Amino acid sequence: MALVVVLGVVLVIVARGSRDPLTSPTTEDHWHSAYTIYDCGAPVPLFQGQADPDGIHSHGDSLIHIHPYNSSATGDDARLGVFLDAMNASIDVDGIFAENGEFAPILTEDGCNGQPAVVQVARWNIGAAGGPEIVEVYEDDFDDIRLLADGEGFTFALVAVGEDPPPPGPDVIASLVGVGSEIQWEVTDPLTDDAPVDTSDGSGG
Repeated sequence: MALVVVLGVVLVIVARGSRDPLTSPTTEDHWHSAYTIYDCGAPVPLFQGQADPDGIHSHGDSLIHIHPYNSSATGDDARLGVFLDAMNASIDVDGIFAENGEFAPILTEDGCNGQPAVVQVARWNIGAAGGPEIVEVYEDDFDDIRLLADGEGFTFALVAVGEDPPPPGPDVIASLVGVGSEIQWEVTDPLTDDAPVDTSDGSGG
């Protein structure tokens, strides 16, 4: 009996690891990603959406909820732009904009503490042994950034040129744990890197 249980656990782990990230998420998935918005290192209020046509949205709870309702937001089409549209928000090289008035526009032209600034979006491995680690930093085409796995993290930030965005805060990471997401140890984009997307947190839970 114990052998059957062990084999069952191994099969579940193998199944998770072998899922094709190019076809995930599906309409059967319910993922969460943590996110924080920063204006020169200071967190600002989160987006508040008014619509959710595709199943990628937030409830103002520091989480991107990713459970696509239709094929237009699954697999390779599950992208940050779908989330931003639902939040009535936008991010481009000129700034970060919340059309519902959660915060004043965060503008590149305003700089950071007298220094030139840029808008960046950072993808994070939340579960790295030494604390959250940046996977990749994007400086344009933000709408095209893929949502790759349950339990990853993002920061949307205006930062001084040459600086990296701060990581999601501990309270934001705690929100991921609270909804039962599998905290990510490694997330890489299969469109740009041959390494697999690791969807296990190593806890066995």
